[in-house]
Amino acid sequence: MKVISLPRGRHQLHTMPTNAGYDRVQDCTYCWDGRRRGSTPFAIVQHTLAGEGNLRFEGRHYRLRAGDTMLVLVPHDHCYWLETGGSWEFFWIAMYGKEALRLQRALLDERGPVLRLSDKTIECLAENVDALIRSPELTAGRASALAYESLMALHDDLLVQDVALDATQTGVIASIQNHIHACLRCEPDTLAPQAEDDELDVASLAQLAGLSRSHFSRLFTRTVGMSPAQYVLNERMKLAAHLLEVTDLSVKAIALSVGIHDPNYFSKLFRHAFSLSPSEFRLSGLYVNSRGRL
Repeated sequence: MKVISLPRGRHQLHTMPTNAGYDRVQDCTYCWDGRRRGSTPFAIVQHTLAGEGNLRFEGRHYRLRAGDTMLVLVPHDHCYWLETGGSWEFFWIAMYGKEALRLQRALLDERGPVLRLSDKTIECLAENVDALIRSPELTAGRASALAYESLMALHDDLLVQDVALDATQTGVIASIQNHIHACLRCEPDTLAPQAEDDELDVASLAQLAGLSRSHFSRLFTRTVGMSPAQYVLNERMKLAAHLLEVTDLSVKAIALSVGIHDPNYFSKLFRHAFSLSPSEFRLSGLYVNSRGRL
């Protein structure tokens, strides 16, 4: 194991490493809980060279294999550890400062906690960690520059890219839209909602897509033109309008059929969507097109 620890000194630099190193662990007591590492915020970038580790991040489990790079912030609801009988080889850099935290949050929001980086970026991270390890007498400015360069390499690799969506991303969002439609599909005489409330919340949809909540929301909004929550609400209102057109179900029954348990709240949402109450809409003879418009 090779490690350097840099004390949090008086230097008010925007990005400053606290420690960096290389390790190969085989002891199952290796376990770091992001909720039990104090209250001072810092960021960690850890790249797996060989073996396998585990990460639980906001309730989701990841296997960290060779070539995976993990990003986490402390304090936060995550934990990473080695299983009994396993082996995990990696290098890491931990850093603090306003800019370090801002960039790390941006990366997590956009790409999630487990990444596949280009060879060029991995080489940059490895060289900077090596420079920190081999030069314990680094000045604060040089140490800060190495940490910042590492974050900017991640930024350039992951965030500076063509905003056009590839076919895989588009397919993921299309599958989520189909899932939403399937959950809301019901027969005209159905009096109970077809989907549980938590089945269509953003967190559940993101988990189904295999993405972090923030990245899923950004990708969905970029693809569809509205947020996931707004899309689900629009689909609920379109279904409600259809049921008002073709059935004699009460407003309360229709509210339940689209997964809204409070009829007064349902009426408020419906009026906001179509500028008519459900009863007024039913009497108007109007209909809603496939885009949810009168």
